[in-house]
Amino acid sequence: MTLFTFWRRHRQPFPAGWEAILAADFAPYRLLSESDLASLRELVPTFLERTAFEGCNGQPITDRVRLTIAAYACLLLLHRPNPGYPRLGTVLVYPTSFAAPVAETDAVGIVTEAVEERLGESWEIGTLVLAWDSIAELCAGRGGGLNVILHEFAHQIDLAEGVSDGALLHDGPAGCGDWSDLLQLEYRRLQAARRRGRPAVLDGYGATSVAEFFAVATETFFERPVRLKAHHPELYRQLATIYRQDPAGWWLPITARPC
Repeated sequence: MTLFTFWRRHRQPFPAGWEAILAADFAPYRLLSESDLASLRELVPTFLERTAFEGCNGQPITDRVRLTIAAYACLLLLHRPNPGYPRLGTVLVYPTSFAAPVAETDAVGIVTEAVEERLGESWEIGTLVLAWDSIAELCAGRGGGLNVILHEFAHQIDLAEGVSDGALLHDGPAGCGDWSDLLQLEYRRLQAARRRGRPAVLDGYGATSVAEFFAVATETFFERPVRLKAHHPELYRQLATIYRQDPAGWWLPITARPC
């Protein structure tokens, strides 16, 4: 019997075994405040109760798989109103990257179909897909600033507004117009950097569409917050308003220590 099965039957408080998994595999665990950890311990069981996990191509669904994915998914929700993913019902987990059919239409209307290898995918209704080997690299501290869980769940937050374009999320004091304008500006800047082969804080995949830019920006906000704040201060400020968090501040007690 897994810890998850035992918890579901007995509804005990957050199990010590879950705590151990988060301490080992969820990097923000060592950085979050006690109040944020307490909120996370409330959000994670609710997420697990509402979300089915299915292993594909032989991938086992263990407590570690469930907890790691749930913790990062709930990190995005810590201070947002109405926390949850109302369109999501199932998370499919593959052991490695998976093949996904894609179709592209060119300027004259010709459709080209192909198969693309992916580490994650977020569907409009019902399903989110992840590759476990990428998550295992993240748990081992070898994510390189990329986080497929945050990326795909950022798409789910975006989709909750009805259209995946990153533009309707802002409910903070700066206003939707400011956010939409900034989103387009930063998106174009990343496209220009990618065309010219210039290094960027944001991963170049964000230049493929505005929706992907928002997901990449969310990854960077949580995975490389100090660099994002230094190089894109207004983007950081707006994301801090959207998520009502300040990840760069998590690192201050560490970076401020004398040598």
